[in-house]
Amino acid sequence: MRLFNRNIITGQLQAVIWAIVSILDFLSNLQYGRPARALSFTILEMLFYAFIILGNTYWLLPRFYYRGRIVMYSLLVLLLLASDILLGGLGTVYLDIVYSISKRAVLTPRIWVYHTFSAVLIFIFSILYRLALDYFALSKKQGEIAAEKVQTELRLLKQQVHPHFLFNTLNNIYYVAQKGSPEAAELIERLSNIMRYFVEESNKEKVFLKDELELLKSYIELESIRLRYDMPLEFKVTGGIGYQMVPPLLLLPIVENIFKHGVDKRSKENFAEINLTLENGKLSFYTRNRHYPVESPAPGGKTGLVNLEKRLMLYYANNYKLDTQKVGDLFIANLEITFYEN
Repeated sequence: MRLFNRNIITGQLQAVIWAIVSILDFLSNLQYGRPARALSFTILEMLFYAFIILGNTYWLLPRFYYRGRIVMYSLLVLLLLASDILLGGLGTVYLDIVYSISKRAVLTPRIWVYHTFSAVLIFIFSILYRLALDYFALSKKQGEIAAEKVQTELRLLKQQVHPHFLFNTLNNIYYVAQKGSPEAAELIERLSNIMRYFVEESNKEKVFLKDELELLKSYIELESIRLRYDMPLEFKVTGGIGYQMVPPLLLLPIVENIFKHGVDKRSKENFAEINLTLENGKLSFYTRNRHYPVESPAPGGKTGLVNLEKRLMLYYANNYKLDTQKVGDLFIANLEITFYEN
């Protein structure tokens, strides 16, 4: 509701600004003739102001300049301004004839200078307007990310029961188990690492992708011990992941989904495939596993993926794509994130 109200207020503010500019322009034109003439010239000028502002703000800047296509952007800006100046001049000549100000359809130097100056001034204003929109959008996004971060921390706090006590206890159990069962000691160590990661890393803005992958491997190993039969699982990583950073716990919901809905503990037919590729600033995370239909799924069964979709929208806006689909008895998930434009 707060977001809806904010959008309404922003729209109302823009309408008020346009109304004020129109009134000032009308009063300026009124000194040169009758109200009907002043109104006609005001409508003409407002149309061409909107042509430049809307065209540059919502089309040229986002589609060309922000994507690094500077040359194309410059050419289209020149075309936009030339079209506006020419059409505005012709419109002025037409209105001069209609209101008997001039008997000839001539584009005088005065008309050219006036519309050129106006077009350049409005173009500069359109850039400032776009910067203001970007600033408010960024502030809004940062506020949403901060709110989401607080909610995540609150959820984690509810799940934590004296974490340092648990870590110390697990360490003690680890040293005891190491003497009798090195394999059990290794699993305890992995569990301790996962819990420590949840507590210490999840409240950070970004973490290294390689640490996220280590978390996934520890999680997979712990989940695998509850299976009666070994499950073939291929985990392939391609590309240089060294210094790439991502929001914490970003990939875990997709892997969790494999073990929640893609594993039958009594079956020998379980399998999973996980591929992560990072090339040219683009991450692709692909999983494929067997899917076991559930007759009456528990409420909130897809909560993990739904929350993941919300987090992706907050962090990456339109620079991501998450597809999930069932193909026969298989479930396939594919996440693609573009970290920067080429």
